Amino acid sequence: MSTQPRNKILIIIIAILLVANIILLSFLFAGKLEKRPERKSQMGAYLKNEIGFSDQQMVQFDSVKARHRRQVKVLFDSIRIKKDAAFRAIGASAFSDSTIGNAASFSAEKQQDLELMMLQHLKEIRMICTPQQRQQFDTGFYKVMMRNKTDDKDKDDK
Repeated sequence: MSTQPRNKILIIIIAILLVANIILLSFLFAGKLEKRPERKSQMGAYLKNEIGFSDQQMVQFDSVKARHRRQVKVLFDSIRIKKDAAFRAIGASAFSDSTIGNAASFSAEKQQDLELMMLQHLKEIRMICTPQQRQQFDTGFYKVMMRNKTDDKDKDDK
């Protein structure tokens, strides 16, 4: 049995996932999903109310958060430009397997970069904590992260 039809199906699936990711990112940065102001402040509220951040620690957190947002914006701007070029290349090559594979590889690499940025950001927030606060942060930060996902799902279900 030839692997050519199977490869084409996998490439089509990758292309569909790539397009879905781009659409999601465009909605996110067009502000369509930004209508939830409480989501922005959930980590801040968690740090202040649950971890017990002082006013000085909250100022440090706001600084770290602002720097992180700038870095993420730069990365997303770069991704948008490069994905546009990748889509043009896919079209110009009549959807060749190699250009589709290159676009998918690029997308996966940038997703990894975003994940690393987010985890580094959490590490920077953790560094603001006192030793006593770190233990509570280490055992609870994921609850805030999961709450964001749960809140999104609950709102989508309504």
